[in-house]
Amino acid sequence: MDDPVYVANTGLITATGCTSDMVSAVFRTGISAYQRANYFTYDRHLVTLAQVPEESLPPLAEYFDTASCSLRDQRLIRMLQVSIEQALPKFCDQPIPLLLAGPENYRGLNHQLSEKFLSHFAQQIALPINYQVSRINSLGRAGVLEALRLARHYLLDQSLPYVLIGGVDTAQNSAWLQMLDEGERVKSERPDTSDSFVPGDGAGCLLLTADPTLAMRHGDYIIALTPPGFGHEDGHLYSDEPYLGEGLHAAVQQTLRYLPEHLKINRLYSSANGESYWTKELGIAMTRASARLNDLQHEHPADTYGDIGAATGAALISLACYDLRHMQTPSPCLITTSSDHSFRAAVCLIPERIVS
Repeated sequence: MDDPVYVANTGLITATGCTSDMVSAVFRTGISAYQRANYFTYDRHLVTLAQVPEESLPPLAEYFDTASCSLRDQRLIRMLQVSIEQALPKFCDQPIPLLLAGPENYRGLNHQLSEKFLSHFAQQIALPINYQVSRINSLGRAGVLEALRLARHYLLDQSLPYVLIGGVDTAQNSAWLQMLDEGERVKSERPDTSDSFVPGDGAGCLLLTADPTLAMRHGDYIIALTPPGFGHEDGHLYSDEPYLGEGLHAAVQQTLRYLPEHLKINRLYSSANGESYWTKELGIAMTRASARLNDLQHEHPADTYGDIGAATGAALISLACYDLRHMQTPSPCLITTSSDHSFRAAVCLIPERIVS
C-alpha cells in the first residue's frame, strides 16, 4: 500500500445523535429519526425529513453577523461547530487546515456554501484552524473523499502533523426540496413514493495524521486509510447520457489496488439512500469487484439518519471506525460515496496492528 494516513479522531452529529459513538450505537439498534416536516409536496403532502433537533445545536455567538449569513448557513455553521469540537485535539501547537465538503452544486439552484462560509464560521467560534490554507468543495456525498485527496498532500508532502477533513449539509432548503419533489425523489405521505429518499441533516469531521503514533488506538489496532479512488459517471441522475455504471466501478477498482492482495473486504459502507438508482450502481461495482470480496455485508446508515449529503463520507468512516473498535478481530472495509452528478469516490479502511 502507498503511504497511509490514519484516523486520529472523529466528530459527528446527525438526527440520531450528537457524537460519533451515539450515532453509531443508534445505527446498530436500527432506530430511525425519520419524521414528518413542515414542508409540503406540490400536491400538499407532508415531506419526510431527518432533522437535527434545535436543542442539540449551540447558540449563535453574540457578535455573529446574521445579516450577511443565510438561515441555512447559520444552521450548517452550528452543526459544523459540534463535529469539529469533538474531532480537534485538546492541544494544538499550530493551526490545522480544514478541508470541507459542502452541499452539491445544481444547475439553476443556489445550493452550495457561500464564499463567506469559513469567515462566518470563524466568527462563531475561535478554533485553531488555518483558514488561509483551508478549502471548500461543492461535491455533495463524494466531497469528503475528495478532501482526503488534498489532505494526503498536506500530510505526506508538506509533513503537517494533522489535517481536518469533513462535510456539512442540511435538508432545510425549500428550493432544493422543491427540485427533488419535481423529480419525485423526496419521500412524503404521497402513496406512490417508494423509489425516493429522506433528506437529512449532518456534519462530520475526521482528524487525520500520517504519524501512526498520533493515530486513534482501538486496542492493539490503529485505522489506516488507503488513497481514495475516483470515477465519473456520464449517465448520472441529471444527465441524458446512458447509465453504464462505470463511475463507481472505476473508483472502487482504484482504491482496491492499494489493498494488499491477501486481504478481502467483508463489509461495505455506502451512501445508498433507498433510491433504486444507487442499488443498481452498487450491484454493478460489487459484482465486478467480487474477487476482492468475502461474504460482503452492506451497511447503509441513511436508513436511520437520512441522506446527509456532503457529511456522508465522514459519517461512514466514523461508523466504520466504531465497528472496527468493537470487533474482536478487525478486518478491512470499503467506503463508497456517489454524488447526484457524476462524481464517485471510494476508500478502504485497514486495521493496522501496533507492533510493540
